[in-house]
Amino acid sequence: MTLKVICAEGIKIQEDLLNKFILAFELVSKEEYFDSDVSINVKIVKDKEMLKLNSHFRNKESSTNVLSFTNKDISKSITGNLGDIAINYDYIIKESREQNKTFDDHMIHMLIHGIYHILGFDHEDDKVAHIMERKEVTLLNKLNITDPYN
Repeated sequence: MTLKVICAEGIKIQEDLLNKFILAFELVSKEEYFDSDVSINVKIVKDKEMLKLNSHFRNKESSTNVLSFTNKDISKSITGNLGDIAINYDYIIKESREQNKTFDDHMIHMLIHGIYHILGFDHEDDKVAHIMERKEVTLLNKLNITDPYN
């Protein structure tokens, strides 16, 4: 299992947070029975890049905290790459303050949330959204992160 994390120019994340990302990815992998050769790419972006991504891929002229892109082409069976996640560094800082969460905890939540989007969970159906949120909360609890939905 491989989690590749890169940062946009001007963004640096602490090694401690990177280690937490890897631990969270390993927990999701175990929980969802991923094969040992799967991978996911994560890019930590600034708000300007996220605005472009959200506009281009979702036709929304606003920013967001996380976007996921599921790998649906033939390369998935060859490379094991499940998809890509973009996490908005600036947005997470703002949301963390507004929601009285730590930056690291919120980043970990967005990583897990993004992985579940790659796996096909979304917010369009309340039942599916509830299942996804429960899965997230279970994993976050294992990482000593409080339920972000309460």
